[in-house]
Amino acid sequence: MSHGRFVPGRRLAALAAVGAPFALAGEVGLAGVAAWDAAVVLGALIESRSLGSRVPTAERDVDARLVVGTANRVTVRLHNPTKSLMRVVVRDDVPEGWVAEPDELAIELPPHARREVTYTVTPPKRGQYAFGDLHLRLEGAMGLGARIVDVAAAEPTRVYPNVLGPRRYEMASKLGDLRTMGFRNVRKSGGGGEFDQLREYVAGDAFRDLDWKSSGKRARPITRVLREERSQNVLLAIDAGRLMAIKSGVRATRAAVGSEAPREQVVTKLDHAINAALLLAWVALRHGDRVGLIVFAEDVKAFVPANRGPAQYRAILEALYAVEATMAYVDFRRFAEFIKIRVPRRSLIVMFSDLLDDTHALPLAEHLSMLRRKHLPVCVTMEDEVAEALAQKVAKNDDDAYRRAAAADLLADRAAVKAHLRKGGVSLVEAPPGELAVGAVNRYLEIKARNLL
Repeated sequence: MSHGRFVPGRRLAALAAVGAPFALAGEVGLAGVAAWDAAVVLGALIESRSLGSRVPTAERDVDARLVVGTANRVTVRLHNPTKSLMRVVVRDDVPEGWVAEPDELAIELPPHARREVTYTVTPPKRGQYAFGDLHLRLEGAMGLGARIVDVAAAEPTRVYPNVLGPRRYEMASKLGDLRTMGFRNVRKSGGGGEFDQLREYVAGDAFRDLDWKSSGKRARPITRVLREERSQNVLLAIDAGRLMAIKSGVRATRAAVGSEAPREQVVTKLDHAINAALLLAWVALRHGDRVGLIVFAEDVKAFVPANRGPAQYRAILEALYAVEATMAYVDFRRFAEFIKIRVPRRSLIVMFSDLLDDTHALPLAEHLSMLRRKHLPVCVTMEDEVAEALAQKVAKNDDDAYRRAAAADLLADRAAVKAHLRKGGVSLVEAPPGELAVGAVNRYLEIKARNLL
């Protein structure tokens, strides 16, 4: 903690100006006014110096995990260990680019009192950051002199993706209201398991589980007993190449599961993919599947082997919170080779990528088709709303015509890539950025229901 520096109190200027009217009226000479001002300033210095020896303790309380794009609460705890009243204004050193609301916190500390003040910060990006020191402006009861003191409080913090999606999905699931969020209620075919044995019918068995052929032979009802479905592998593959760094504006809708309020959000395509992947991971883990993660660009950036349980979701979240898109071209060949070596078990591979550039998308389609020999690949991509809007816009001048032609060419290239994917046996999910999570989860539920894996 620094001893601080002197600053004028809130009453110093007013008290120093008190002698001016008397000097103008001729009742007090300039020497008298100077003496008065000197006394006031001396009092301010004395008060400020005394404040330096009775600085309150201050500590910041912030969640270890902050959430990107939402208002996170930060609390500053203060303790006045002295027997004197003290007025305190707190200013915190938040990470660069963050905005504290409010930026200053004023409070009155009675003798020996403990108080808390709070403010909020809304981190604009995921990743590792650090808070700086706390700065206190102290003022005594007289209000002549004040002191600014720096309290050492530097600490690291982490900003994680918005994980409200799983919470809202769980709530809607408990309420039986998934359809209002855009999710499908898909009935599993075949009773939801693998055949295990035959036994005699008992009251309560579902009629759909009756084995009519065996019942006819034995002249009594026979039920098929289904063994619980084995845990399946789901691998979330996230492209962190240059195209995923593009920002995409999206109006929050009921289907934008992680949204808190209907406002305009502008985040990268990678952020949309991560939010969708996290919700899909949570849903798949709730269904008892083993979920893994791979993040890649020119090389593999992160790999979490498939596993089950709540700890696996935390492991995936930890692997994703600081991932940033790189300005590199994606090496899909290296990605496919990594899968062949490190993922020996047949898996549902959900690839989150972009089809904006055919030089990027065609290798993606080629290598996903190669993985189709052993795995079940699904490509999840965002609709290009800007290109679609430009392609449909009425051209009013030459520039509009050029833009419309370029957008039409881009959409034609995307259509060719999508056809290439489907020809190679790769399922495709294409949705607006705000509905990407819903589209990915719905396709996963459909695959589970149809026992395609």
